[in-house]
Amino acid sequence: MNSQTDTEEIPVSTPLQEQTQKRGKTDLLNGEVHSTLRKFSAPLALSFLVNMIYSWIDMYFVSRMGDKAIVALGVSDQFGFFIFTLGSGFAVGTGIVVARRVGERNIEDANKTATQALVGMLTISTLLMGFVLLSSSFILPKLGASGLSLDYALAYITFLALGIPANLTTFQINNTIRSTGNSIFPMMVLLMTSAANLLFAPILIFGWGFQGFGIAGAGMATALAQWAGLIFSFWYLSSGKLQVRLDFTNFKINLDTQWLIAKLGFPGSLQMLSVSLTRIGLYSIVAKFGESVLAAYTLGLRVDFIVFMIVFAVGVAMEIITGQHLGAQKVKRIFEYHRSAMLQLGSLMVFLGAIVYLFGVNLVSIFTKDPVTISESVSYLHVLVFGYLAFSIAVVSMRILSGAGSTVKSLIVVASSHILIMLPLCYFFAFYTPYKQYGVWYGIVISYVLMMIFSLVEVYRKKWVTKKV
Repeated sequence: MNSQTDTEEIPVSTPLQEQTQKRGKTDLLNGEVHSTLRKFSAPLALSFLVNMIYSWIDMYFVSRMGDKAIVALGVSDQFGFFIFTLGSGFAVGTGIVVARRVGERNIEDANKTATQALVGMLTISTLLMGFVLLSSSFILPKLGASGLSLDYALAYITFLALGIPANLTTFQINNTIRSTGNSIFPMMVLLMTSAANLLFAPILIFGWGFQGFGIAGAGMATALAQWAGLIFSFWYLSSGKLQVRLDFTNFKINLDTQWLIAKLGFPGSLQMLSVSLTRIGLYSIVAKFGESVLAAYTLGLRVDFIVFMIVFAVGVAMEIITGQHLGAQKVKRIFEYHRSAMLQLGSLMVFLGAIVYLFGVNLVSIFTKDPVTISESVSYLHVLVFGYLAFSIAVVSMRILSGAGSTVKSLIVVASSHILIMLPLCYFFAFYTPYKQYGVWYGIVISYVLMMIFSLVEVYRKKWVTKKV
């Protein structure tokens, strides 16, 4: 490591820093590590938790229609997550480039990247919407939906698909803004869209002066809320009120910029795709043990995701921190942030794991009164909580790799942990041991531990430090 890379002096205040502080952005490059990480991560965590409210709102209202409706939303969410992974990598690539440019104090190039990326994402997301509309009748049965649950799933996802361009493009904008150190604005957008979904969902599902649309109304409500979020985000990013802005003056497609974003983002999409495919595989395995177990797995995942949204928030913070610090040539602080993240997040995971273990039955009971489904959900949670700590360390470690632009290495760690280890291990435990569905739960926890080990090894090999973006 050269002496320039090791430079850690805090620079004098610059007009850019003064503007950043004035507008309430977090100074990731110069703030005290522990408190800065908390300050930046907290709005991210709230944003991701609010984002979860989308599916919780739909699940809360639709669960009144029975277990078949729960299964329908479960398989639809898996398909939706698969589609999201295909487009979200482009947003991840954008964030990596923007964070690096902000660290370098090259805001003009950051603006150009944001504008190019928006056009690229609109194109990608529109194509993905068409794919969902054409393929859902073939794919949903493969995920375990059949009979009435399949009818429900098709009705829901048809309208949900209309919101895909808005959902992915809003994610793109929010990721761009977060990369500048602003975690407040994306949180406000998600609060607004979740409030809109909460307003629209019961009206469109059950009706209000007109006959409701049932489960299709849940898809309509989410899509409408997502379009509202996109319109607001696009206007604000174009207004010049943020550090980075859209600029379409003399705009033309820059293939070099598009390729750079895609090159960094595509492994990110494949990484999330490997998670999605693994989850689809797990759904197929669990479905062999009956609809109650499948519904229990769906509800158990919802509880897990509450905890994991906090993990993902700190992971995204580490990704942005890494990009900015490499741009500013402050490598030592990245490791200080990493140790802080493992300490603070690890302690929180132990606490939340204990809460879920003790009170998981209360959370699951919000959505179903079926005693078999509740019992199976609690059994799932009583095993999975022992993987929370390992999962959190793995995520914050892998995000350092992706934030540095080493997205291929991050992909290898995640894909090998999920597709090559988790899926075969869960299949073996489920069908070749007496554990049955509980073997799936054990396999997931073991895979989290191995993923943690792989990611820590890669971080401390330090090959990502010299990655150019």
